[in-house]
Amino acid sequence: MSYGKNEGVLYFGIPSGSLNEQVLRLLEKSGRPLKKGRQYELMGPYDKDVVFRVLDRKEMAQKVRDGIVDCGITGKDYIFEAGLENDVKVMGDFIFSKYTNQPSRLVLATRPELGIVNPEDCKGKIIATELPNLTRRRMMELYGVEDIQILHSEGKTEAKVMMGESDAFTDITETGATLKANGNIIVAELFTSNPQLIANVQALGESTKLEKMEDIRICIDAVLQAEREPVFMVFMDVPTAVLSQVEKMLPSVVSPTVSPVVDEQWRSVSVVIRESELNILAPKLLRLGVDGIVPIPAPKVFTQDMVKANSFE
Repeated sequence: MSYGKNEGVLYFGIPSGSLNEQVLRLLEKSGRPLKKGRQYELMGPYDKDVVFRVLDRKEMAQKVRDGIVDCGITGKDYIFEAGLENDVKVMGDFIFSKYTNQPSRLVLATRPELGIVNPEDCKGKIIATELPNLTRRRMMELYGVEDIQILHSEGKTEAKVMMGESDAFTDITETGATLKANGNIIVAELFTSNPQLIANVQALGESTKLEKMEDIRICIDAVLQAEREPVFMVFMDVPTAVLSQVEKMLPSVVSPTVSPVVDEQWRSVSVVIRESELNILAPKLLRLGVDGIVPIPAPKVFTQDMVKANSFE
């Protein structure tokens, strides 16, 4: 089936729900701005060979597997919940969490007064969860707990324990602070998740589509890398006498550029440096006689290692 797709066009799945705003933000910063609206198909102003389809994040893996879209972004937890981790190809792992820049965790939690202190205590108990398949699977794989009842929840999962509908619940969290602040205890960590770019296996065999996917992945990687830690293009005037010493001190993202100037006693040096490294290096460079250290923010840095296959199993 064609699924309404045009030949030679890459169809890219954008998740609905909590990931939607973040994905749209990253696409815009990576050069593919899309207008927010109610349309299910979106197209950017610069590349007419890529169509973005807004899909339910929970169904993304199935839509990618079936070729309704050639690739798409969704949470790793939803891929495993659908049991399709072996039916799609992971093109890239992205971490753009709200607070920690760390992967989120699916945790098993409960109220302390219920007496559940380890996963094995859940035998014969009811667990409320938005991810029933993944929860049942991980309880068995990690702790050998098979005898559990699953209460499928589509929201307000924590409240089901408070109201006596379940004995425990699972929740996606980054730090666990909100769960603890509300009087819950975390019993165990079941799964680590983050957004992933997944691709249809057949689409990967089409070179033009593969290249488009890689283009988008590389640009998102560059945005996320810059957001994790700002980088600067730094220009400085270095005395020729200490040039070799300065070059050894520069832990650059890419090799420094050294240019001659009119005065042979000086060299102009430009280099890309991470902010944390720059703050430590600048005073040391000044003591060596380096002058005119000018940092200019670099919104993105593209490096050769981004071209290499970014595949995670």
